[in-house]
Amino acid sequence: MKKILSVALIAILLGAGLFILTGCDNNKGNGETAVTEKKEVNAIDNNDNYYISVKGKKYKAGDKISTLKEIGLKQSDKVLEEKVKTHTYMIGAGAIQNDAGKRVLNLTPYNATTETITVADAVIGGCEVGEYEYSKIPQEVLDLNVEVAGGIKLGSTLEDVEKVFGKTEDTYFAEGLGYTKYTYKSSKVYRSYDFTIDKDGKVAKIYWQNLVFND
Repeated sequence: MKKILSVALIAILLGAGLFILTGCDNNKGNGETAVTEKKEVNAIDNNDNYYISVKGKKYKAGDKISTLKEIGLKQSDKVLEEKVKTHTYMIGAGAIQNDAGKRVLNLTPYNATTETITVADAVIGGCEVGEYEYSKIPQEVLDLNVEVAGGIKLGSTLEDVEKVFGKTEDTYFAEGLGYTKYTYKSSKVYRSYDFTIDKDGKVAKIYWQNLVFND
């Protein structure tokens, strides 16, 4: 009788062991699938990567610029009534000011509609923040805690950038100022990222544009 019970117990334990191993194999398989899917997504072509986080609030390409009022930022009053034709963007009308009236970043006003609108009703088509040297960035800009795709922010490194977007051969070195600009271009026109790395190896300026977010 004891022998029969022992055999039965061993069988149960083996069955449990096989079950556990099978579970581990399934988990491993799921992990490998997730990694594969991640590699298949090109970061520069992913519309989800076109956003700017300011003071912990995220604003995406296509969101109204005027919504930044909720965090105390606003467009310049001088350009609010300027007209933006259908499916066009306006250069020089994207200055965003803080409560003190100081420019802290630029958001490109874009008209994604089929009618002419004003800058006040435009959406975010691009973003630019920073200077060509990190040490020259005003404190009021740094206080915004600006972040973009993958948590990249002013003061990040090239390694941080490459972890999200990979390496690029599209670079420009400004010998006189000592900075290097790294450009990542999408397969579609009007969708790209630029990162300016200063002489100390810090991200000093971030620029992105996405006028095809609703394609």
